[in-house]
Amino acid sequence: MIRVVLAHPSSLVCDLLRKTLNNEEDVYLAGSANTIEELEFLLPHTNIVLISKEFEGGDITNILQDIREKYPEIKLLVLEVAEEPGLIIKYIEAGADGYILEDESVEKMMGKVRASDEDEALVSPAVAAVLMDRLAELANIDTPLAFMEARDNMIDKLTSREEEVLELVAEGCTNKEIAGELFIECGT
Repeated sequence: MIRVVLAHPSSLVCDLLRKTLNNEEDVYLAGSANTIEELEFLLPHTNIVLISKEFEGGDITNILQDIREKYPEIKLLVLEVAEEPGLIIKYIEAGADGYILEDESVEKMMGKVRASDEDEALVSPAVAAVLMDRLAELANIDTPLAFMEARDNMIDKLTSREEEVLELVAEGCTNKEIAGELFIECGT
């Protein structure tokens, strides 16, 4: 059973989508949310979130990132997207698993919901081409930006003593050599 949560600022849209989803035999509507607080309450009860790009409570990319970080198993589909590949890539990089175009039919929406539930994604050829370009671009980066940011954050948290040890490790010193250099026990 596919458990879906609707996240949209309009109660009218949520009601219309609820009626549509209730007609599907393999879908259970776990709830609908008009605010970020309601959404956060419903997240533990779903495996797919249909979220409006206009959802209240902050920038949609930040909301996607927060959900992805807290609930990596939940599939996120952004609703009412214009077919602008650059914007769709932005949503995907923020954590979206797919998108529903603003002019797509209910049939296509349900196809994307079911595909997402099966760990698949249905994308237009235009978006697929931009995705391929973005992957090629990322493949040519020597050190990915996310890795560099994580590394910098971790280095900032080191004590001065840990920095000394790290410098010696970078120089190729063994544990025994580091212990001798810093006048500590090897086990430390």
